[in-house]
Amino acid sequence: MLTVWLEALIIKAARQIAAGGKAVFQFENLIQKCLLEKPIQDWEADRWARGVRRRLIRMEGHFFRIGTGKRSCLSLFVRNEQGLHVGLRRESITQAATFVTLITDYGYSRESTRYETGWMDVAVFGENKKPTIYAENKAAERTLLKLCTRLESEFETGIPFPDPDVVTHDDALMKAQHIWLHRPVYFWGVCPTLRRSFQVSYNRQGFRLAPAADIPCFDPK
Repeated sequence: MLTVWLEALIIKAARQIAAGGKAVFQFENLIQKCLLEKPIQDWEADRWARGVRRRLIRMEGHFFRIGTGKRSCLSLFVRNEQGLHVGLRRESITQAATFVTLITDYGYSRESTRYETGWMDVAVFGENKKPTIYAENKAAERTLLKLCTRLESEFETGIPFPDPDVVTHDDALMKAQHIWLHRPVYFWGVCPTLRRSFQVSYNRQGFRLAPAADIPCFDPK
């Protein structure tokens, strides 16, 4: 099974990091526990395999490169302030799978599909260089549903923009700011076990998300 392949790849990378003394105690066991609690889904492993095969994802040890617009390497793991690896970036697995899905399932080009751009997890850009689809990834279904519920109607009458020197930890507010600034036509919430599709409508003060059956496939016209 492809899930076994991807899990083995992740655990091997964790073992190499631990052997190099760049991780917390029993790091490999921590990663295995995370994968048991939040198992990789068949669709994620399938898209990773496609991505590697088509050179959309390029593995470099415990790092990977993805897409055409992201020049720096991305890590599968989280590090603390001391530089030690402490856990798995579970969301990054879904995020990369979402990127590959947009290209291989929905027909968008490599050039128009971007990974982590404009503070958006994954985005598809149209001919006018503006995003048509904004995909946001979460590691857990509960977190995704909470975000989508707030985004659907909470920001219809305005989006606060606090003092730029003040760091906000309100995830929904940050995502609302991204939507307002970049004006995507569709919002796609994706976690390992759930996908939620919305069409975005705008007014003078804010925006609203209307549930949709799916995001559109590429239309060459």
